[in-house]
Amino acid sequence: MRRIHDSLITLGLLMIALISAACTMPVARAEIVSITIKGGDHTFDAPPELPAGPVSLNFENVGHEVHHVQLVALNEGVTTEQVMAALQQGATALFPLLRGLPGGVGPLDPGKSGRVTVTLTAGNYLLLCFLQNQQGVPHLALGMVAPLTVKGEMPTNQSEPASVGTVRLINFSFVLPQAVKAGKQTWKIVNEGTQPHEITLIKLAAGKTLADLAAFNQNPQGAPPFANIGGFQGIDPRASGWLHLDLTPGTYVAMCHIPDAASGKAHHELGMMLPFTVQ
Repeated sequence: MRRIHDSLITLGLLMIALISAACTMPVARAEIVSITIKGGDHTFDAPPELPAGPVSLNFENVGHEVHHVQLVALNEGVTTEQVMAALQQGATALFPLLRGLPGGVGPLDPGKSGRVTVTLTAGNYLLLCFLQNQQGVPHLALGMVAPLTVKGEMPTNQSEPASVGTVRLINFSFVLPQAVKAGKQTWKIVNEGTQPHEITLIKLAAGKTLADLAAFNQNPQGAPPFANIGGFQGIDPRASGWLHLDLTPGTYVAMCHIPDAASGKAHHELGMMLPFTVQ
């Protein structure tokens, strides 16, 4: 009987140890899906369907013009034709048709690429390029529109990219990480404003100043005094995402081009423009 008693005690201790080990084992994290979107003149080459959850968008500009990709989440029943008709009245007419802006990759010069991580819930989306050609025609009106369907439940225990700092988007300003250094890095983007915001990034050419940028904006003739290096496209209030960068030393400018619902002015005209130095 004593042997049986001792065996039961040993078995009980073993079970306790196994349960304790199971409780302390790390919980599996949902991996981030990664896709590549290619933007040409004037098309998107992108997967038509994705599972719900975090997704890393790798955008490659394979065209001869500057392009970006903005994701828009459509209200149930809204069609591409309705979106295109609304855009004829201006960008702000689009907002009532949308259930959200999850982000995207900011403007990139030809041959360049950029990457962001966004979180997508189930529903129908469109990929859009709002940039214009030299004649002032939006690229989306030339065919740079692509549908995307997201299916399934949001995964539990979502992974979150490691970041070196947080960018806060506010009405109407930016708060950037302090002492931005050159090299590969990830910024967490958080919209703390009451409107959709974005952070697009340009790098001033060697020897060029903010005065040169202002002069070009007033009269965009000739080669621009900057390079378009991407950024994080429009995102909803209280939403967040991640911007993956590989920065070289120089002077940069962060800008938000989204129009203000009240005044119609671009947010950078209301103060949402910030120069910063990368060392």
